[in-house]
Amino acid sequence: MKIHEKYIKRCIEIAKNGLGTTAPNPMVGCVIVHNDIIIGESYTSPYGGSHAEVNAINSVKNKSLIKEATLYVTLEPCSHFGKTPPCSNLIIEHQIPNVIIGCQDDNEKVA
Repeated sequence: MKIHEKYIKRCIEIAKNGLGTTAPNPMVGCVIVHNDIIIGESYTSPYGGSHAEVNAINSVKNKSLIKEATLYVTLEPCSHFGKTPPCSNLIIEHQIPNVIIGCQDDNEKVA
């Protein structure tokens, strides 16, 4: 199994924790990897709460590692304001150098 597949599969597993609670938002999982070690992971909170990327970033104990990490997420990070601020802004703010997505978001607000 290729390394990106390994972490995207983990994201999918984590996303399932949001089953039945995230609608109308999709279930999303996110892991943050530094030197092939998962340093943070989470999934989308119930509707109106934080997205998976926010929860995963918040779960990282040593935030200094984030600047050298790769963020894996099942769905392209949002780039618009809704009930929560854009995840893409937070990723930029934390200077995460690599983002690997499982699939693009077809929501026209994201493009």
